[in-house]
Amino acid sequence: MVNLKEVLEFIKNSDSQEFNQIRNAIAVRKSELAYDAKSSFRVGDTVGINHKKVDPKQTFRIIKINNKNIKVQASDVGDGRIGGMFTVSPGLLVKK
Repeated sequence: MVNLKEVLEFIKNSDSQEFNQIRNAIAVRKSELAYDAKSSFRVGDTVGINHKKVDPKQTFRIIKINNKNIKVQASDVGDGRIGGMFTVSPGLLVKK
C-alpha cells in the first residue's frame, strides 16, 4: 500500500494531464462517499448534527432526503434549546 507522503510527493511532481486525472479520481471518490453517507439515512430517523454551532445533545428527525442534502427538524424543542428546521449535508449527521 502506498503511503500518504508518496502520494503527496507524486501530486507535487505531476504534470497537467496527471493532475487532471488525479482531480477526476478525487471527485468520483468524494461523490461515492457522499452517496454512501446519504443512503445510510431514512426519513423518520433520529439524528444529531455534528457542528460547532449545534448542541450535540439536541436531536432531530429526518423529514426529507434531497439529492445532496437532508432536511431535518428539531424533535426536542422544549427546554430552551434552539429549534427549527435545517438543511444539512449528510456528512454532518450522526445517528442517535
